[in-house]
Amino acid sequence: MSIAMALNAGTWTVIVAIAITRIPFGGRIIRSVALTLKEVAFVEAARGIGASTLRIMGRHILPQCIAPYLILATTHLGVAILIEASLGFLGVGIPPPTPTWGNMLADALNSGLVPPWWLVVFPGVAITLTVLAFNLLGDGIRDTLDPRLRGFRE
Repeated sequence: MSIAMALNAGTWTVIVAIAITRIPFGGRIIRSVALTLKEVAFVEAARGIGASTLRIMGRHILPQCIAPYLILATTHLGVAILIEASLGFLGVGIPPPTPTWGNMLADALNSGLVPPWWLVVFPGVAITLTVLAFNLLGDGIRDTLDPRLRGFRE
């Protein structure tokens, strides 16, 4: 939020604020997966037969990093929606002529002492359902792509 407040309110400010806060999580996950895979037998075998570091990374490590990153990306989409709605609600996000869920909630609270219920409920339900959908999508991708869960499926 401090990034969005330091810069002028606008679409690119919100994008930069969300990206700067979310990128370290993706880097940490990819780094931990890569460090774990570096010690696996098939990577050691590839190194033993003389494969270059670039080939080992491209053929063995990078494909194994895609599944965790897809899961993380879907979860971060839900978090990004919440961040954007929060920034819009606080008035630091995208300027009011552009309709965002945060702006809709802020406008509803500014419409009077007791705003009509639908002005608050519908954007709130839309935010909740969208974030839930992205989280469930991430769960489905994890269930499909995680080899450790293959034996537990019905």
